[in-house]
Amino acid sequence: MQRNDGSFMDTLTLRIATPNGILPDVECDSIQLTVCDNNKGVGGGSYGIKKGHIECLLSLDEGKIRASANGNTLISGKTSGGFATVKNNLVTAVVENFIKE
Repeated sequence: MQRNDGSFMDTLTLRIATPNGILPDVECDSIQLTVCDNNKGVGGGSYGIKKGHIECLLSLDEGKIRASANGNTLISGKTSGGFATVKNNLVTAVVENFIKE
């Protein structure tokens, strides 16, 4: 997949979009998101993504979004929910808000 500058992604990238704009992309080794429970109240919680993850669409619950590389947190914050897509090592989280920690 191509980045906005035309180069190709070979790492995992987190992109966070809010009604106030898009935060700078974060290249990382892993991403953790808080996903919603299913209609029976099970299956939610922390969801981890690494390079090569299958394409998917996730419903995000109130909780954290965190990206890490080499065991160090690069960005971490709270959100009140939204959704995320995973495709070609790009994780795009579209959220109502994101408050950095």
